[in-house]
Amino acid sequence: MRIVVIGSGNVAYHLIQAFYTAADVTLFVHARNKAALDVLKREFPALTILSTHDLTSINADLILISVKDDVLNAVFEQYSYARETLVAHTSGTQILQNTGFHQNVGVFYPLQTFSRTSNVRWNNTPILIEAGSEAAIQVLEQAAALLHAPYFETDTEQRKYIHLAAVLTSNFANHLLGKAATILQQKSIDYHILQPLVEATIQKAFTKHPVEVQTGPAVRKDVLTMEKHLSLLKEDALLQNIYRNISESIDKTGNLESE
Repeated sequence: MRIVVIGSGNVAYHLIQAFYTAADVTLFVHARNKAALDVLKREFPALTILSTHDLTSINADLILISVKDDVLNAVFEQYSYARETLVAHTSGTQILQNTGFHQNVGVFYPLQTFSRTSNVRWNNTPILIEAGSEAAIQVLEQAAALLHAPYFETDTEQRKYIHLAAVLTSNFANHLLGKAATILQQKSIDYHILQPLVEATIQKAFTKHPVEVQTGPAVRKDVLTMEKHLSLLKEDALLQNIYRNISESIDKTGNLESE
């Protein structure tokens, strides 16, 4: 399979890394960041770096545009593609880039958190795919299979809400873990003491519905404990508000479930 990856950010890097080691893949890369391309070439010596925006002669089966959402449309329009080549983006929020000058488009969105220094378990990373034809869907399925990744066909509306849920459960949860770690570190406490609790919480949340296994002072309506916690956060008004708002949400969610 002949694949072009456009981009050099975290998602692009891990796609390049995975396809580079996959069997029966000829991989090409293009990006505007020359320094990043130099780094990629050193790490993946057999990688073919493209120097042109004209991709019509590459004879690619799939072109993956993996860039930030706010520049996706502009990047999409900077290139020339062969009419039959499938061009897909990796965004969780953007629609199919179906424009007048190129109709064979798709979405190849890996539902995962990506950091340059962290390994990705592709066999445990769902790929959400979307395209306008069955032939295009088959190309996306083939690409996912090369990564040994599970794939699911979803439309733009579904993917939009999956992305929202992913931000709530991954990005927001990690932010709160960071706040908790800082609080403990300021008191010379190793924040890894929280790890068994966090792991048990996540495991329970996927054993039953998360609302059913909610615990803590908010669901118990333990006002005294919550007031003590808010007092401990008196130097951080923003985190105080987060504590209040989440506690209120837990309380209201519990009330709705009990009605």
